[in-house]
Amino acid sequence: MDSRQAALVVARGRAVIGLVSLTFPGVVNRVFLGAAAATPQAKALTRMVGVRDVALGVGALTSVKENTQGPEWLSMGAVADGVDGLVALALRHPPRRTRWIALFAGANAVFSLKLSRDLADARTAAANDASLEPSA
Repeated sequence: MDSRQAALVVARGRAVIGLVSLTFPGVVNRVFLGAAAATPQAKALTRMVGVRDVALGVGALTSVKENTQGPEWLSMGAVADGVDGLVALALRHPPRRTRWIALFAGANAVFSLKLSRDLADARTAAANDASLEPSA
């Protein structure tokens, strides 16, 4: 799988996670934080994060497919994942699964940044190749 295909998988995954967070915030909260997180306020926050992830996922998906600003969208998602992971790791006495989810978010942030860099390098190389071609 090349970087572009991997970026599409990451973008689709982010959009799906966002849609699930929007549609089933109570379930997402129970999985992430346990039964105590089923308050209306927690559900509202989960929906806000869901909207963010849908926007970042669809933006990355569209930009990678169109070969435009894919690296930028992927890096924005990586920053969001990194912050999410750090915030989750800073929680006091969370369920063990919360720490695993936080580590996964951090790993996805690193992977997304690597994909972003690879796509940006490919875009630069393509632009350089185009500038070296003789004009007709």
